[in-house]
Amino acid sequence: MLIMDECTLIAHALRDFLRSQVASDELLPLDISMNAGEPYSALSSGLGIAQRLSVSIPPLFIERILALPGWNDFDREVLAEQIGSLPSWFRIAS
Repeated sequence: MLIMDECTLIAHALRDFLRSQVASDELLPLDISMNAGEPYSALSSGLGIAQRLSVSIPPLFIERILALPGWNDFDREVLAEQIGSLPSWFRIAS
């Protein structure tokens, strides 16, 4: 059995979430990064896509992405800018 690291798991989950929100061709940069085995790049691409298309991301994704240990200081600054420009997430009343 193969073990998936947390970054790869979050990248897959973000890609699955975004697939329900945007057209498949918009996710090409994210898919390319995932296929190349670059989950950190995929996460950054996914947030960039969400930013460009004004897609709100659930807070759990944001928390888990920011908690990953592989980001350097510059990456964290870019992430903060991307996250800061995303629309707010509102829970759907049930």
